[in-house]
Amino acid sequence: MSTNELSISFVPASAVLAAAIALPCVGIFSVGVRLALRWRNERSIGVDDWLILAALVFVIGMGAVQIYGSVEDALGYPTPPFSTEEAELTELSRPQRIVELVDWITWVLMTPANGLIKLSSFFLYRRVFAVGQERLFGMLSWALIGLCTLWTLAFFFATIFGCGRHFAYPWGPLGEIGSCNTNARLEAMMVTDLITDVFVWILPIPMVWRTQMKFGRKLAATGVLLLATISLAAAVVRLIVQGQITNGGYAAHTDVDQTLTILLYWSMIESGLALFASCLPTMRLHTAWKKAMSALFQRPGATLPSSHERTPAESSDRKKRMSSSLGSTLVQQQSHSSQFIPLIEVSRLKDRAADEEAGWTA
Repeated sequence: MSTNELSISFVPASAVLAAAIALPCVGIFSVGVRLALRWRNERSIGVDDWLILAALVFVIGMGAVQIYGSVEDALGYPTPPFSTEEAELTELSRPQRIVELVDWITWVLMTPANGLIKLSSFFLYRRVFAVGQERLFGMLSWALIGLCTLWTLAFFFATIFGCGRHFAYPWGPLGEIGSCNTNARLEAMMVTDLITDVFVWILPIPMVWRTQMKFGRKLAATGVLLLATISLAAAVVRLIVQGQITNGGYAAHTDVDQTLTILLYWSMIESGLALFASCLPTMRLHTAWKKAMSALFQRPGATLPSSHERTPAESSDRKKRMSSSLGSTLVQQQSHSSQFIPLIEVSRLKDRAADEEAGWTA
């Protein structure tokens, strides 16, 4: 039963284990940096931060359950042979039961994880952009927040109660699983998950290009947002596999456990990368890159001119920049109690403020 009739290659247990360990660790790091920047810049923890923190818990749970499935020689391993063909529908070995249980738990955790990541992103956009000045963006973001909330709740409870009162059917023999119409529900969830992901990563791009930031900075911000297409690619791969399962069923010579492993592996990839990508806009990527390039190409021994060496014109320009930066700080302090900090609006008024705040920090 090791033949693969799918268009996607089987995933070995080592790859599943690597993703289940690495991606939650990357998530912990990125969320930690995000919260540390909030604290360092003396900015309040917003709704978007709490949502991404909750999503991190679910992503860690996904990794933990897949680690368990891998170390138990279940995920990534061929399905144990059955005594007869009929036994495949009524019997279940221990490795198979572990795979089915890990599969069900992963879907239960993945739905709120992805939903919370989407919601965190939308609330972050509302916090970064001056939504009070953009009525269309404000209404559209609220509509998508409502849609993603309903999506999360609907598929979360649909996964738990997918087999009605037969809660053990999802990790039972294929005969029991087949009575739950699981494939149709999973395919509907994956399609809508992909569509809402596209909305998440496309929504802020027009807003970025409407700001008064420099062209290079707009390009960099757009590039940061488009990095999320990596998680979209993982969702597409998973959808292709699920579509083949739904349309053709488990082919006679396709290993069931290894087929499920493909879905679980790419689900872990999607959620882990989406979590990381949702934290990227809060990091000073542009500032860090600029400093790194300056340090790399700065001539040895080159130093900044002291206050006594500056020309009157330079001193005047410096005072103007300090005044602009102070004005930006005052506006931010006035909005400190609000979750909607109009940093982009500040950048429109103060060019220097745009230079300092352009690391996509909220």
